[in-house]
Amino acid sequence: MSRSRARHRPRRTTAQAAARLAQLHLKARGGPVFGAGLGLATLLAWTGGNWLATRPYFDGPVARIPVVLIAPLIAAVLLAPTLAGADDELERGMALPWRRWRLGHLLVAAAAIGGLLALTGLRAPEVFGAYALLRNTLGCVGLVALGTVLLGARLAWLPVFGYVCAVYAATPRQIGGVAGVWAWPAQPSSVTTSWLTAGTLFAFGTLWYAAHGAQRDVRALSRGRGSDRKR
Repeated sequence: MSRSRARHRPRRTTAQAAARLAQLHLKARGGPVFGAGLGLATLLAWTGGNWLATRPYFDGPVARIPVVLIAPLIAAVLLAPTLAGADDELERGMALPWRRWRLGHLLVAAAAIGGLLALTGLRAPEVFGAYALLRNTLGCVGLVALGTVLLGARLAWLPVFGYVCAVYAATPRQIGGVAGVWAWPAQPSSVTTSWLTAGTLFAFGTLWYAAHGAQRDVRALSRGRGSDRKR
């Protein structure tokens, strides 16, 4: 009995240490704030989607297109600050497999966003509902990941915000074809090219972020260099 207990202790200790490390990681990255914001965004998406779909003067579930664009956008903007720590130098100095951590962080966040938002569009999911919300979650999270690598977490929201707003303002009437590529957030979920575009953005953004991490904050670097000079 004592030998079997001794064998299981290292496994339990390792699992507890990993759980504690994950908890600290989420806390340092603003996980609780992101979770609260995502919950509020989900509630607003459910309320807004149901209200638009049940108004007699609208076109039923088709009227949910603003929710399909805005809800994943808000969730992606909330995710952006969590993709970098408060002290990049300190994190990079820790002996952790950061590529795996970044990959897991982004995949778990995307699954949480997509799963919660999809629940708000289960009524007629094929008509600007759950399916389109899942697709737009993939694309928006991918754009935020790309923005994090190029601009840093503080400005990572700019590309996805500008792009989705531009597509919404353009109000494309064409379905499929070229519009399925450039206007993928506003396309029906039955358009294959919209899924391919969003999936490509997600895959490329996720892999690039996992490999390189967030762009360092220029202001933080300038402060660090200034303090080194004073010393």
